[in-house]
Amino acid sequence: MRLGLPTSDTDFSRDVLGRYVCNTFDEVLVTIDPNARSTAGLPSRGDLRPFDFIIIGGGTFGSAIAEHLWFRGTNRSERILVLDGGQFLLPEHVQNLPVLGLNAGGTRMDHLPQNEVWGLAWNAAIPFPGLAYCLGGRSVFWGGWSPRLLNSELPNSVWPQTVIDELNPKRLPDGRKGYFRQSSDQIGVTTTNDFIFGELHNAMRSQLFDGLTAGKVSDAMNLTTLPDHPAVANSDVPMALGDLAALLGIALPSPLPTDPGQLAQLDQKLRNLAKLEAPLAVQGQPGHAGFFPFNKFSAVPLLIKAAREAYNESLGDDVKKRMMVVPSCHVIRLNTVSDTRGQHVSEIVTERGPIPVSPDSKVIIALGTVESTRLALLSFGSDGKIGMNLMAHLRSNMDIRVPRAAFAGLSALAQALESSALLVKGQHQFKKPDGSPDGVGHFHFQITASGLDAKGNNSEAELFKKIPDIDTFDAHKNATDTHVVITVRGIGEMEPNNPASNVTLDLNPQQNDEFQTRRAWVSLQPTARDLQLWDAMDKASDDVAHIFGGGLEFEVFTPQGIKKAKPASGGQPRTDLSTLLFYAPNNNPNPANSGRRDGLGTTHHEAGTLRMGDDPNQSVTDVNCRFQNVTNAYVAGPALFPKIGSPNPMLTGIALARRLGDHLMPEPPLATPEAGFTYLFDGSDVQFANWQMAGGGFFLRFGRTMIAQQNGRGIGLLFYTPQRFENFVLRLDFLLPHPRGNNNDNSGVFVRFRDPRLPDPAPDQIDPANNAAFVAVHTGFEVQIDEEARGDTRFNEPDGSFFSRTGAIYKVKALGTGDGQQDYKNTQSLAADRWHRYEIEVKNQDYIIRLNGQEATRFRRSPGDKRGNPPSIDPDSGFIGVQTHTGNVAIANIRISTL
Repeated sequence: MRLGLPTSDTDFSRDVLGRYVCNTFDEVLVTIDPNARSTAGLPSRGDLRPFDFIIIGGGTFGSAIAEHLWFRGTNRSERILVLDGGQFLLPEHVQNLPVLGLNAGGTRMDHLPQNEVWGLAWNAAIPFPGLAYCLGGRSVFWGGWSPRLLNSELPNSVWPQTVIDELNPKRLPDGRKGYFRQSSDQIGVTTTNDFIFGELHNAMRSQLFDGLTAGKVSDAMNLTTLPDHPAVANSDVPMALGDLAALLGIALPSPLPTDPGQLAQLDQKLRNLAKLEAPLAVQGQPGHAGFFPFNKFSAVPLLIKAAREAYNESLGDDVKKRMMVVPSCHVIRLNTVSDTRGQHVSEIVTERGPIPVSPDSKVIIALGTVESTRLALLSFGSDGKIGMNLMAHLRSNMDIRVPRAAFAGLSALAQALESSALLVKGQHQFKKPDGSPDGVGHFHFQITASGLDAKGNNSEAELFKKIPDIDTFDAHKNATDTHVVITVRGIGEMEPNNPASNVTLDLNPQQNDEFQTRRAWVSLQPTARDLQLWDAMDKASDDVAHIFGGGLEFEVFTPQGIKKAKPASGGQPRTDLSTLLFYAPNNNPNPANSGRRDGLGTTHHEAGTLRMGDDPNQSVTDVNCRFQNVTNAYVAGPALFPKIGSPNPMLTGIALARRLGDHLMPEPPLATPEAGFTYLFDGSDVQFANWQMAGGGFFLRFGRTMIAQQNGRGIGLLFYTPQRFENFVLRLDFLLPHPRGNNNDNSGVFVRFRDPRLPDPAPDQIDPANNAAFVAVHTGFEVQIDEEARGDTRFNEPDGSFFSRTGAIYKVKALGTGDGQQDYKNTQSLAADRWHRYEIEVKNQDYIIRLNGQEATRFRRSPGDKRGNPPSIDPDSGFIGVQTHTGNVAIANIRISTL
């Protein structure tokens, strides 16, 4: 078996990053399977645990959700496994490395590898570049443009309203940021002018703004109707005029107008100018003193961070390691079983062998859209919905070269013009034959520009570059640029629900991959409305080009060579750019007819085939990204999108991945006021300070929770010190990461016990005399939390007794309704990683325990019982506390009402 491999060497390098981040398949297997340990000659261990989350695909969205789950599980015990068919390639985006020259793969139809890691896994009638088979996937290579979906691109007739309500808000009801805002911060889109700035940028933005407000671009959206720039929209305090000007890198007019109406107009103008800023996923300056900036976003640093933190936390013990990443491990299919819980994944079949999936584990498919769909079809079968609704983007490119004199706002003193990047949003109104409205289609323009000489031809010549030496840097800074090369790239949405666009399994039985598994067949075809939108988008791009022409002659790069475009002059109309750069594919077999349009398979933006929705009859996955008919299988990535809109899928995909992570490991319920109740712990440091630890273990506060920890010193007790309670109703929320299995979560809520800081009045020879937590055991009652009903090993009790199970008064062994008996009736099986609620009512000698709103047990204390004395009988009694025993039970929202 491949265990404990040292860092390997090639002829050129030492694979430190790969070895430090990744594990082998065998290293994973011996942490979950006692038979594998025996085969490997390793000693047996009683603390082997399955993985709680198994993520198939360590690319963009798999890495993102893995890291988010890791963070959500801070101080807890959930284990995360990431399986990827590729290897570790680069530690960050390729453009964060200087002049590497490793580019994304080109489009093709065969399955031969290219550009080190690129390969095409499926068959189609059109060419595709395929996938990047490496950790981080296509995020290592992507372009970085990340505009946000507009409300009109998120219609609730297609997108679930529940999802919309969590994507859009600035703040969620619990105070966290909305998921679009979280995603924007994560990928570096919120702030743009820390990366793109300067005289050329300001002049181009101003000229474009003037042209748009004058209505010179057909189908361009009115800037006033668009949402604010992310830095403005996401700000928790309103931005003043000075803030807006600083964001734009310009000076305010001096003096400022004094008329309120003119000030409002200036405010709106600055906001509208900011809406033209390119939403690029690049952070050029850190948001925190002492931190390095993110630079261009890739998911790989997230994965590295989580994997190394897991190693450090486990001190190198893989059995205790809570996150493991296995490269070169292609997943072939998911085996399922059906029982009383429904259909669920029970085993993952990989090229290196099977991995068992425990009943409480979750499997997250996070491959590219086509491969996620293929795996679903191979594993779950075709239901008529899986694979339908395939969408991508319509894309056109126009490159022009204009003289610098075309920009009226550009200072004659500026020599090195540097770069610019801008965004324009468009919306085309479809019409019925009678001329009435028939819906809209969306597109946008990604505009890049670089100042160059008269022969320059690359609009990104000075964009997305890592320049580490001062000589090259100074050469760019001191250049005398005479022209500006501009690319206007149009991105348009494709319609959803096109029956001609889908992913199926290839009908040819000979079309198997290297693992003898059927390849997917991809059919991607535009509708008549798609083609109409494409024409409208290309026409609008011509308008944008003429705005930048500034009334001067400029050059257009075409497949047939450079052509001249003229402005309107002397009664002659401007050059119709469609006659120079055709509204046609750029790969026509006859080069004379080639135009500006990329092939449908070129964009990397496949989406929609595992669409989410409210209606199981219309959607493959539910609002929480779970397959409708598989209880423990989920999806991350753009395969979920019911409708694609025009933006790159990155921002929405990351938003949904973080949302899924929060669903799988949820925040506790809000600490809302309840009539008659007072909070003893609401998640704040102030209230946490009112609790004191006795015995072994400890509780750590994380977010709004406190989480039980062990330290090898036996059980522990966290008790509330300011007050004792006589009769009361106690409510609290708790979460079990591992309710079942080896080393399951075991805790309890103690009530009416004596002060643990005082000597134990009823010491027991079996219990450690130096463990003050046993004061609560000997003098109070414990409301148990243990789904396995573990027996007391001190007395050789068997597992499974009712009095040891969740909802019971622990060790009250007599069933019944008389004194000293409990009427136990709990039948609930508590789900992992879900918040459950206890209500414990204590009045005189009667105890009523309610679990999730249902009565679990009822108990009457015997008059002669020395445990559970109220403070009216024993002034040192009446304390409340929670136990550390095994596992990492999370506790939140402890509140009490006195009776």
